[in-house]
Amino acid sequence: MRFWFVVIFLFSAFQLSAQKVLTIDEAINIALEKSYGIKSAEYNLEVSQKNLEAVKLGLFTSINLEFDLPNYFESLSSQFNPGTGKEEFFEIGNTRLEGRLNLRQPIIFTNGYINLTGSVFGRDQFGSNFNNTRDYFTNLNISLYQPLFTFNTQKASLERAEIRMEKAQRSYNKAELDLIYQVTAAFYRLYEAKEKVKISKEKVSQTEESYNTAFNKFRAGLIAEVEALQLEVDLASSKNELLNSERGFDEQLNDFKILIGLPLNENFDIVSNLNYEPVPINIDDAIKSALENRPDLLNIKDDIYLSQLTVEEVDANRSIKAELSARYGINRNDPQFDNIFHNFLDDRSVTFTLSVPVWDWGQNAREVESAEANVKLTQLYFQNMNEIIKNEIISSVNRLNSAKSRVEVLSKSVEVAEKSYMISTERFKSGTITSFDLSQMQIRLTETRLNSISALIDYQIALADLERKAMKKFRH
Repeated sequence: MRFWFVVIFLFSAFQLSAQKVLTIDEAINIALEKSYGIKSAEYNLEVSQKNLEAVKLGLFTSINLEFDLPNYFESLSSQFNPGTGKEEFFEIGNTRLEGRLNLRQPIIFTNGYINLTGSVFGRDQFGSNFNNTRDYFTNLNISLYQPLFTFNTQKASLERAEIRMEKAQRSYNKAELDLIYQVTAAFYRLYEAKEKVKISKEKVSQTEESYNTAFNKFRAGLIAEVEALQLEVDLASSKNELLNSERGFDEQLNDFKILIGLPLNENFDIVSNLNYEPVPINIDDAIKSALENRPDLLNIKDDIYLSQLTVEEVDANRSIKAELSARYGINRNDPQFDNIFHNFLDDRSVTFTLSVPVWDWGQNAREVESAEANVKLTQLYFQNMNEIIKNEIISSVNRLNSAKSRVEVLSKSVEVAEKSYMISTERFKSGTITSFDLSQMQIRLTETRLNSISALIDYQIALADLERKAMKKFRH
């Protein structure tokens, strides 16, 4: 029996020693690799990257090849019959086999494009009023389409895609910083819950010792029964607090696992060094850093530029503009397939189109005014965000200073409370104070310990929050 007891004990000890222990840095690294939040941010960034790549690739030469295999047509058609001198319906049709090749090259600097087009087809024509015939046709031409005096849509599309990519990268960086802060806050809150369990266990042990002392004194007739009963109530209450603390810790632990991307069945413990090291803060430097580096503020700046670009584009819709189209090519039609590649005929054209807006009942003017109002709205949002960020930094610094003051006060209070409780315990044993007095000292000690840990954790969280909002490291 003893053998199996030893085996079980050693196995349990091995399990405990093998349990993973996470520091805050390790937890952050896991979250930056596995968490839902970071993966979601990565996919959003990938969307913008692929969109930018697509826009850039769209500026390269595109090649399209098409085939009609076959293109068949048959119908009744009304045609003039010279023999009868009147319109008559005849059955006509054709079968065509055709291949088309098109090369398109955008010109981003001029907003135009060049096309190289080639086609070859063979055709069988049939009808009730003529003999069946077969012919072939080939065509090759190069054409230029060039808008003039108008908005460059190609350049604007590329610029918009590049700006959206920059915004997405900043948003990803912000998501990383937000996740680091969330993990930091959750880690310290979890550590606080762990320490609360530890303090609750110590309270149960201390109350149990006091109760045993009181019970023995009651049996010896040294104190009244009510004093022993009071400590028995306190013991039950402390055990209940321990159960609640353990349940709260388990719930926070599961929430923390989900946050950093670990499965719920993953077992680990956390460890932290909560040594208090005050960090000097210059509020002006913090505000300056935030206004220069905050991703959300920089993204609004880009939104202002994009909205101004939209004003230019909308305004160009009703401006005088021109289009130049030019085409040069060669083609040949012949009943013999071999002959369509010799003795080509020219295929050429030039068109210059001038478009002058005359009257649209003020529609475009209203669209421009709408776009300009959107610019003003974005600029107003930018100004308001400046003030919001300043206020965020000031509030974060105030919270940090408040937590700092609490830490400095409460760190001394813990020592005093522990010493007072030890003295009270001895005085209760000697009979100079009642169980109620001892109970009050126990409550003060527990509250002081919890408040001290809470202040330390509030300080760490406030510092992490300030670093996130100011985009600046204050710890070295």
